[in-house]
Amino acid sequence: MKYNYTVLLSAFTMSVLYSMIYIHSFIIAALVTMAFYFLFPYLIFALPLQFMMNKKPKRFNPLYLLYYFAASIVANAIIFGLLQPSGQSLFQNKAFYLFAVLTALVYWIWDSVLLQKKEA
Repeated sequence: MKYNYTVLLSAFTMSVLYSMIYIHSFIIAALVTMAFYFLFPYLIFALPLQFMMNKKPKRFNPLYLLYYFAASIVANAIIFGLLQPSGQSLFQNKAFYLFAVLTALVYWIWDSVLLQKKEA
């Protein structure tokens, strides 16, 4: 059940950050819509990785952040590649890098807070 909370809280947190960065206000419809859009990449890319890493849980492990960042780059490359205009290079888009870092960082924080145990 805590896995569900991690995914839901991460998606909602990213929708709030997206609203702060791009919309500059808190519109409920935008928050819900963007949370829905962030939910699926987290379910597809981050959740399976989280299952694997919880075999040896460690709270705020930098290596886990690196794994989430690698998965985030792949997920964002696919999403930005599909949604970006064809004439634009993916690696010239600042939003690609911003969201690659933010999506990994947000999920890593919620994962560490809700699921990972302190090291012995």
